[in-house]
Amino acid sequence: MKHRIFIVFIVIIFFLNGCSAVQPKDVPKQTENKNEVELSIPTRINQLIAQGAALEEINDPGLTIPADIDGGQMNKYFKIGDILFALVVRNSMNVVLTLPTGFVPSFAGVLVAEKGQTKWTKILEIKDSVATDENNPYYLLIDGNNLLLTVVDQNGAGSGEGIMKVFALNETGNWDIKGCYYFGRHYSDPSTDGDYFASSADFSKQTPQSIEPCNNAQLIPLF
Repeated sequence: MKHRIFIVFIVIIFFLNGCSAVQPKDVPKQTENKNEVELSIPTRINQLIAQGAALEEINDPGLTIPADIDGGQMNKYFKIGDILFALVVRNSMNVVLTLPTGFVPSFAGVLVAEKGQTKWTKILEIKDSVATDENNPYYLLIDGNNLLLTVVDQNGAGSGEGIMKVFALNETGNWDIKGCYYFGRHYSDPSTDGDYFASSADFSKQTPQSIEPCNNAQLIPLF
């Protein structure tokens, strides 16, 4: 009898050990580093700049764009490290686009994608204080440790002129206004090869303004 009890006891122990070794299928696998946190795009951008990474203008990488954006709105493309950017504009007196009949642009701002991704994602939308301002993103550049974005409205004297805002990306992912200029008088300068949008990055050629005319654009982070 004692022998049988001993065998039953051994069988029960093996059974319990086997059950404890089986992990439920729905229990997620823990990461090796519990403190590892994926950095946000703005944080990664600022880190790349701090490490000395260069920002370069590139050709259209051919990624899929959001459904509410037409290809005719895609204007400038940039790259820093493994992060890609695209600037999306809309019609204004200064920006003439060829768009499908009946299509009304509802978005102006910045798209982003990471290396290996096949589609663009909205990271920043530009909203007007008044609908007729028609603010558009013109160019990206690095100044010191800051990623800057130039934004120009149509409130000028015509012929491509407008009020230009210069915004800097901060650590929280928001954009702080850093300068206000009257833009457009020198965009055909040979130093920019006649690139109207790129000429906005040459602040020395613009006329400084007080900050009041530049309070007509709101930059809304979308990440």
